Amino acid sequence: MSATAPDGSPVGLYATLAALGEPELIHGAVPAGSRILDLGCGAGRITHELIALGHSVTAVDNSAEMLSHVRGAETVLADIETLDLGRTFPVVVLASNFLNAPEQGELDAVLGACARHVDDGGQVLLERMPPEWEPSTRTSTTGGVEMTLHDVVRDGALVSAVMEYRANGERWTHAFRAKLIPDDEVDAALERAGLERSRWLGERRTWLEARLSRGCEGRSGAPAASRPWGAGASPGRG
Repeated sequence: MSATAPDGSPVGLYATLAALGEPELIHGAVPAGSRILDLGCGAGRITHELIALGHSVTAVDNSAEMLSHVRGAETVLADIETLDLGRTFPVVVLASNFLNAPEQGELDAVLGACARHVDDGGQVLLERMPPEWEPSTRTSTTGGVEMTLHDVVRDGALVSAVMEYRANGERWTHAFRAKLIPDDEVDAALERAGLERSRWLGERRTWLEARLSRGCEGRSGAPAASRPWGAGASPGRG
């Protein structure tokens, strides 16, 4: 059996998946040569491209197997929720579906980590699943990887399913639960973490930029808070 991360993500899959435009979006939103903290980096799908674009990256994941695939970055083995590096960064990136954590406590914990680690005046770049997403069991192919949803259960904003991936003669599955989060809930979660949304990045409104709330600037550490969804996306990591 291939290795899996603590959240069930198949390591072989994330070592296979290519970036899907995320590094270019991030690169266009931040200053050249930024020092970036990539939370939930996985096997480096986004990290490697950011380095190639001229940024320096500190890559955090709670899977040693995932981190073994990361090259050219400082790597940190840790859970995002309890991460405390004792330093801050001009840019913090939280890609994939961490904003779609089904439990508020998990969501608040990862946003608290973002707030703890961003410079005063720095940028937190966050990705969410499209709030209008409707699960489909049709097979789609992106970047040479076939993806098919199985066992879909929808209960209001909560979705659970199993995503099956096929590529290079291999097959992986990943069960996941997610909560689709609209704009007002995003803003409320950011506020609980001492952050505020400053803009959306792109017309799809799946990526946003947040900054420390004015009352939280000038602090030694921001207040900690109580952490496949269609074609072209994956259920977990960067």
